[in-house]
Amino acid sequence: MLKSNYHTHTFRCGHASGTDEEYVIEALGEGITELGFSDHIMLPGFSDPGIRGEYSQFDDYVTSINQLKVKYKDRINILLGFEAEAFQIYFPYYKELIETGVIDYLILGNHCQMNESRTITDYFGKITTASELYRYRDLAISALQTGIFSCFAHPDYFMSSIEKPDKDCLNVMREIIQASIALDVPLEVNVAGIRNGLKKIGKTERWIYPTTEFFKIASEMNAKCILGLDAHAPEQISDEDANEKAILFARRMGLNLLEKLDIKRAHV
Repeated sequence: MLKSNYHTHTFRCGHASGTDEEYVIEALGEGITELGFSDHIMLPGFSDPGIRGEYSQFDDYVTSINQLKVKYKDRINILLGFEAEAFQIYFPYYKELIETGVIDYLILGNHCQMNESRTITDYFGKITTASELYRYRDLAISALQTGIFSCFAHPDYFMSSIEKPDKDCLNVMREIIQASIALDVPLEVNVAGIRNGLKKIGKTERWIYPTTEFFKIASEMNAKCILGLDAHAPEQISDEDANEKAILFARRMGLNLLEKLDIKRAHV
């Protein structure tokens, strides 16, 4: 049984459904004692329809989750956070949110790269070159080094379109895992990848993530890991089939699995 989940989206991102309170009710039904909301972060000066909410929705999100914290304080611990990209131009903004206590935590979701003009230049779910692979690594590690991310969501996201890891992939895996250990940032076993079923990657049929190769190395290095539901609808919190498969995957890999996150509330 899951005791916690820190990867929960809301309708504001444009690709999730349900009310904020419905996620809480579903979590209570599952026996979850700590629920973190981590919608895709709303960014000042940047619009990304269908991916993240507009910055004008920021206050509504904060107010709604804070009200639920109070309403359900005797039944479940609710945390307010965001899933944020390794957008270096926004690192000062992220730090301000954490250091001023506006939010409780951040999780890293390294989906793409943004340049100084606030333009998306690379999508890491479709990596085709070694240079893109190492760019993913560099951005991820630069984000982890800020000291403000409490976990790394789907850290093997870069494997989404790669059938089998080559020497470069294995190097990147080890370097990311080593950084997570050195900086004490747990790696997420993403349940959404399991919930979405097997996909054809080249000639191989597998989950897009979590990947066996990545977490085999994580296990060998004894990296801290945590399950993350990546819920985009309330009923996904109680998807027993996907949740059980994730737990079995973690056990089979021999992962050092945490029940709860150690929340990084301030810059270190």
